[in-house]
Amino acid sequence: MSSRAVVTGGSGGIGSEVVRELRARSWDVVSLSRREGCDVSDEDQVVKAFSSLKSLDALVHCAAVLVKRPFTELSAAEWDVQVDSGLRGAFLCSREAFRLMQDRGGSIVFVSSLSGVAGAEKFPGMAGYVAAKSGLAGLTEALAAEGRDARIRVGPVLQPADVARMIVWLASGESAPLSGANLRMDP
Repeated sequence: MSSRAVVTGGSGGIGSEVVRELRARSWDVVSLSRREGCDVSDEDQVVKAFSSLKSLDALVHCAAVLVKRPFTELSAAEWDVQVDSGLRGAFLCSREAFRLMQDRGGSIVFVSSLSGVAGAEKFPGMAGYVAAKSGLAGLTEALAAEGRDARIRVGPVLQPADVARMIVWLASGESAPLSGANLRMDP
């Protein structure tokens, strides 16, 4: 039986590449995006999308919206669409993933950016996006703690062999074009 993944934002950008790569490695992939008929910030749509799954090995949350506008000109609706897609969507999809992974374990990957890293330079006109990505960093840590006993990895307890696998991956051509990146591997 092949591994099954749900990828949010799978119809474009990084999400579509994640879908392509997982499928190339024989994963059964369900892609969720507004273009594909599922708004991941809508609770009913997310529950319906996950209800058809009997099992899940991985959730990759790539969904995000960026409305670049000066803060004083940003509407509440524009703020909401950014925070809802990036953070509310992560919450809703992770909650459903947790339910499916309770007995078998699994992994959840949140795709973020430097916008969510404390101390990294922020750019004007991106307040909603930065807020969503910053919240995603906190959600990652909270879910890692909640999922630990069920073997759901969001921020796993690391063993030397885990670190070694990452180092070997970084040394291989598969990690290209990654260069100059700092990867956090803290438990």
